[in-house]
Amino acid sequence: MLRISTRYVSRIAGSAMLITMATFAMGANGVDASVQRRGSAANALHSGVLSKSFYNPIMDGNADPFMMKWEGSYILTATTGSNVTLWKSSSITNIAAGSQAIVWSPSGAQSNLTDIWSPELYRFGGHWYIYFAADVQGNNATHRDYVLESNTSNPLGSYRFVGEVHDPANQWMIDPNILDLHGKLYFLWSGWLNPRNQVQRLFIAPMRSPTEISGSGVVISSPTYAWEKSVAPINEGPVSLQHGGKTFIIYSANASWKNGYNLGMLTLRGSNSLNPRDWVKNPSPVFSSANGVYGPGRASFVVSENGKQNWMIYHAARYDQSGWDRTIRAQPFTWNKNGTPDFGKPDPLGTALALPQGEKPNRVTYVPVKQKKTTAIFRVHVASAGTYGMFVRYRNITGASTMQNLVINGQPQLPLSFPQTDKTQPLANQYSVLEMDVTLPKGNSSIEIYEGPLAASVSFIQLTTKRV
Repeated sequence: MLRISTRYVSRIAGSAMLITMATFAMGANGVDASVQRRGSAANALHSGVLSKSFYNPIMDGNADPFMMKWEGSYILTATTGSNVTLWKSSSITNIAAGSQAIVWSPSGAQSNLTDIWSPELYRFGGHWYIYFAADVQGNNATHRDYVLESNTSNPLGSYRFVGEVHDPANQWMIDPNILDLHGKLYFLWSGWLNPRNQVQRLFIAPMRSPTEISGSGVVISSPTYAWEKSVAPINEGPVSLQHGGKTFIIYSANASWKNGYNLGMLTLRGSNSLNPRDWVKNPSPVFSSANGVYGPGRASFVVSENGKQNWMIYHAARYDQSGWDRTIRAQPFTWNKNGTPDFGKPDPLGTALALPQGEKPNRVTYVPVKQKKTTAIFRVHVASAGTYGMFVRYRNITGASTMQNLVINGQPQLPLSFPQTDKTQPLANQYSVLEMDVTLPKGNSSIEIYEGPLAASVSFIQLTTKRV
């Protein structure tokens, strides 16, 4: 029985075949030239190419990504709005096709918790801890930060609800983050001074344990520059970043629902992290809208598989002025001579990015072997029967999401929903990526995706080389 399941949630709402060399030409549809042909002459119709690069986004939908590396795997969590979900994969780029688990949902005494935002995952003392923000029955003024503790050593296993990470001031707070500095833990968050002063500031407090604050929060950053408050005075999403003995806090500034959302940076210049004067703010944003990428924010940081390259995982608006409709992306960054991070500019969606260093090619690319007037037909091959991740690179400039038929080996599947892409961009940047799971028999298969005058067009598909 052939099955397909889509993986899409919003904040608000291989093969053992012989490998021979060949290449595609790079075109406006973004087919990558850095590939290897897989297959023999007998299976030429069903042969694909092993890609050495990828396109953003790495996950369609969701927001507020937080990724960590643990024992050779990458674990991602992100805002779903209604629960805490984790994804786990051996690679950064295939995280959407990795193992997925909803590790906690509100129930029982916590069933009134809603608007679950910005989860983050940490390991302390043999336990996993997940911090997140939530409010009570949709009342934003009641947003506070909470913590879960794992029941097992498996990060995707079960968790118990510990409770609120209580700040003595008992004010509105979101976006929890942990700073581990010289063996001591500090709790970071975005909050208000009081309900009458709803400017979002960054706070820090010492921790007695992974679940408790041991002192009152101290304000270490307020939105003072125009780039932090031109739409709304907001500092949020603090994430600690350490390198070469230096400590930074990368945070998001301005209105998250507008193109002006960007990343700012604090640097700890003194020895006392609880002294606001020891934190120095960069006078300009360190990452902001460019190259047709709008509202980048909420970054987290990991190293590549070989540990030699730094990567930033962030979200950005799906298209110009798309508000809270965002996708999750990844790109490498470097370090300046003075030890500060150099994030550069956001890479456009039309850019094929080299795989993170040490990451082996893990997807096979197939272009349509036949393109009927209303259908793109792909011939694919897998060495073993099972479920594979399928990434579809598409362009949808209809102005709305489209539902399009999917047929595998003559059997209709659940329709695919293609969110709109940005028709104001150059052609190569009008594409995006949708991921879903498909179950295929061993050997050759046919995959057909409907295309029509009021539908998304499909450039190519990619299948993971291994079953998911």
